[in-house]
Amino acid sequence: MSLILEPQALYICLTQLLVPGFHWGLYITDEHGIPTRHEWAEVKGARDRTAPVEAYSTTVINPVRESDQENRSNLAFVKVHGYTPRGVDVRAAFASLEPGGGSSSWRENRKNGLSCRTWLMRALALLQSEGEIMRDSSVQEIEDKVKEIGMGVEQRLGNGEDVGTLITEV
Repeated sequence: MSLILEPQALYICLTQLLVPGFHWGLYITDEHGIPTRHEWAEVKGARDRTAPVEAYSTTVINPVRESDQENRSNLAFVKVHGYTPRGVDVRAAFASLEPGGGSSSWRENRKNGLSCRTWLMRALALLQSEGEIMRDSSVQEIEDKVKEIGMGVEQRLGNGEDVGTLITEV
């Protein structure tokens, strides 16, 4: 089933994983509501053993569905209030968040505090510092609310409820 996202908006997407927690992706929609997903994610395909296992990537997602391209459930799309695009080149700005590309080991990335969630929180903080997110609450408060939303959806799924993708806001 296709989902409709608001135009000129910013969403945090929580995607179900086979391990505890969620994959966090940042979706920024254009004037037509078509989103580009910005994320810190696994590098797919063949790579040199010394190359980073994860990297910043972008993908236009059209249409947005309840499941992603790997058939994982998108549990929630959480719209972040206070976002107004002001011309920041987000691709360049987000690429600069981890210019070295992380480690060749997931364990090292996590030990160094680098994951899809921490990368996304740094991206939100950057957007807030650039004036693209204008709100009184901190990035930490956004993160806490989004975690609460995701855990609520997972709990309902664990209780056997037939839960579709939640679209909500913080």
